[in-house]
Amino acid sequence: MRPSRVFRLIFRIFILLLTISMTLVAVLGGYSAILILKDPKKNIQVDPGSAEFNLDVNFTGGYVENINFTLPFNITNAGYFDMENLELSVQIALNYSHIDGGGPGVNVTRSVNILNHNMTFVDILKGTTGNFVFFGNYSNFIIGNFPNMLTEINWFRGPPALEFYANFSISLDYSLGMHSLEINAINLAVGSFP
Repeated sequence: MRPSRVFRLIFRIFILLLTISMTLVAVLGGYSAILILKDPKKNIQVDPGSAEFNLDVNFTGGYVENINFTLPFNITNAGYFDMENLELSVQIALNYSHIDGGGPGVNVTRSVNILNHNMTFVDILKGTTGNFVFFGNYSNFIIGNFPNMLTEINWFRGPPALEFYANFSISLDYSLGMHSLEINAINLAVGSFP
């Protein structure tokens, strides 16, 4: 056999093995990603009872003085690969009835975005559970979007006067970076006042 044929044969075998191995990694990675999402109540745990949200309002001046929150959560990696580039994004909107928003005597319901915060966390190794705390403080909030508590909010609106809604997004890379996953929860009612 000539050397060029031997080289072509070796090259074809190498390409075949490379293609088979990449296909197996992709299939196993996809299957493993399904295992992670198979039981989200078990693999993604948020304890609302341990979450803290502090809002200090100066009612005489009608403005927010300080605001902060902490939200602990656990993510279990039940798959075969490490979870990389884990990112949690939270957006919080405030709904309220604006006094005289459309003219005298007309109340208009408004929704303003008061928080848009992202945090990146460390990688979670396969078969382990990552314990994380998502937190934010006064600097993460869009304070200019808060309405004036005295002059802009209709406190006599059907309860509650203020409603808080959140959008959550968890994104990560999986299976050696071959799969990008994103889980979204949109327009979740997270609280009200009073």
